[in-house]
Amino acid sequence: MKPLRFNRFNETGLFKKLGKVAKTAGLMVAYPAVLLFYLFKDKNVPLRSKSIIAAALAYFIFPADTIPDITPIIGYSDDVSIMLVSISQLVKYITPEILEKTRKRLVEWFGETHEIERHEEKILKQISEKND
Repeated sequence: MKPLRFNRFNETGLFKKLGKVAKTAGLMVAYPAVLLFYLFKDKNVPLRSKSIIAAALAYFIFPADTIPDITPIIGYSDDVSIMLVSISQLVKYITPEILEKTRKRLVEWFGETHEIERHEEKILKQISEKND
């Protein structure tokens, strides 16, 4: 049995995988992955919360998967589910700066699109609901 290689869990590994799957999987997969990455990099996010992010992104990056990523939509459903649950637990740490970094990265890959705005609106709604 091959040991897991943790050297893939870095910015290069994440953006390499996202670059490969972004056009196929679309924003549904890319948005939560990029958002979690920038949350992970934020110095104001506590270590305990970063462990949640690391687990979600590691699941996305590593090739061993519950549902293989071969099928574009269905194959990423488990990855997206895990990332969205993680985001829902960490929504209080999402800042306008993190949303802006996420937006800029996604615009590089997808161009300006209303779909990015829809994802932002969902996140902002979650933040609002958590603060109420």
